[in-house]
Amino acid sequence: MSPLLSIVVSGMGLARIALGLAPFVAAGPTARMLGFPASHDTATARLMGRFFGVRDIGLGVLAFYAVKHPETAPFLFLFNAFMDAGDLAAISIPLVKRQGIDRGAALSALFALTGGLAWITVWLIAR
Repeated sequence: MSPLLSIVVSGMGLARIALGLAPFVAAGPTARMLGFPASHDTATARLMGRFFGVRDIGLGVLAFYAVKHPETAPFLFLFNAFMDAGDLAAISIPLVKRQGIDRGAALSALFALTGGLAWITVWLIAR
């Protein structure tokens, strides 16, 4: 893995970890920033957000593992991309069903799409 690609992947890992930490340190402000209704900010929603956060922290750590173990990088990059694809599929449900969270879901979809495309790009470069 080239030094530049290592820096890019490390940055992507840090971004993934920061996204995962958000439900722990700023759940309410993050949800409002994304456009989710204030009435949906419940203890249950925050718990589910923290589950998602733990997963993203783990995925971010895998990016650093890929930098130190380049033989695993292609798999780990695709694994991250598929996690984003799964997020995009999950996000599409409330959008299609018009469940009143269109703005928050659309912005979340933008994150998932951007992340997924970035992971596919580094996979294409690394293979």
